[in-house]
Amino acid sequence: MDFWREIFMALSRNKLRTFLTGFAISWGIFILIVLLAAGNGIINAIGEEFSDQSRNVYTLYWGETSKPFKGHGTNRAIYFNDKDIRFLETEAKHVDQVSPSSYFSGTAIFNDKSNNIFVNGVRPVFKDINNVKMLEGRFINVQDEKNSEKYIVIDKTLRDKLFGEGVSPLGQFIIINNMAFNVVGVCEAERHSDGGESYIPFSTLKSIKRISRYWRLSFTVKGLETKEENEAFTHYLRTQLAHLHEFDPDDTSAVYIGSTQEEYLQTMKIFRTFELFIWIIGFAMLISGIVGVSNIMRITVKERTNEIGIRKALGAKSRSILASIVTESLIITTIFGYIGMWLGMIAAEVGGTILAKVQEGKEISLNIVPSIDIRIVLMATALLIVCGVLAGFFPARNAVKIKPIEAMNYR
Repeated sequence: MDFWREIFMALSRNKLRTFLTGFAISWGIFILIVLLAAGNGIINAIGEEFSDQSRNVYTLYWGETSKPFKGHGTNRAIYFNDKDIRFLETEAKHVDQVSPSSYFSGTAIFNDKSNNIFVNGVRPVFKDINNVKMLEGRFINVQDEKNSEKYIVIDKTLRDKLFGEGVSPLGQFIIINNMAFNVVGVCEAERHSDGGESYIPFSTLKSIKRISRYWRLSFTVKGLETKEENEAFTHYLRTQLAHLHEFDPDDTSAVYIGSTQEEYLQTMKIFRTFELFIWIIGFAMLISGIVGVSNIMRITVKERTNEIGIRKALGAKSRSILASIVTESLIITTIFGYIGMWLGMIAAEVGGTILAKVQEGKEISLNIVPSIDIRIVLMATALLIVCGVLAGFFPARNAVKIKPIEAMNYR
């Protein structure tokens, strides 16, 4: 009890010194959290704005051979089939999500209105792969695909022409080539044309059209971070497809392989550069806080050198004096460190709310929502606390080594 009473008396007796030490810690943590939260918010907003460029997407299109190969002539059409899908899903390196595509065209009818339509049979992952933006309702889901449901997602162009601008078509049935489809969602128009774009489950398209050949395969890849890696993967992919369909691997006309690798790599480079900038600034702020705490603790111990000499002359052991100073540092850094942490988190939340209000209703705006990784916040706070304690420990250790008579006469 005497030990703790002595510590709290020292803290209360030197209120200004205690406040300055605590303020340096709180300010360092506060600025670090606000900076990281704002940086994460900007990164997330940019990622959302350019989400179509934040994935490495490959698309395979059918083509025609331009070279004879193993008895096959030229101008032979190469269509995809279930073997290609199985290869991509089970054997191909780096491939993540896969969606085959096929389509038919026709006329969509609702009441007395009609319009040309392209009906694409796709899997649910097509939405994420091709960044289909939903305006209303939902996209095709796994259950629709499993049960071959006659559900359809139409684009905004078709909705406006069949139902009227802004009128919700959800739950309504449209007739396409004498087949009824239930509208479950509305998406942004993919093409700027008179024909409406629409999506139905791939299994539904296969069952009603009895198709076994597909004109397009789309898929995302993982682990390809450089241009060289992407080029090697493209070569590997063309070689494997050539083996499956028996065409010359050097025949680039047989299968067209397109990718967003250039846009993806550029976007990733921007993200990494911005993240590095945020971390450099954040680290600089943390170092600034540590230096500030260290200086204050050094001055604090220097001011108390006379006191340390008197206490040693009265019989206090060096270990007890050192323990009391280190405990004072621990109390100050812990209390004010967590005050700064909570104030930073509150400021980030309030800032996010204000930004959301400011951006509300604007046609063009980045959806900047500050976000905080609590693990990083706790680690940064703990680091500053440890540094604050060490900043008090080393000067105090040097001070207690001085002889009592020298400490009492220290100026």
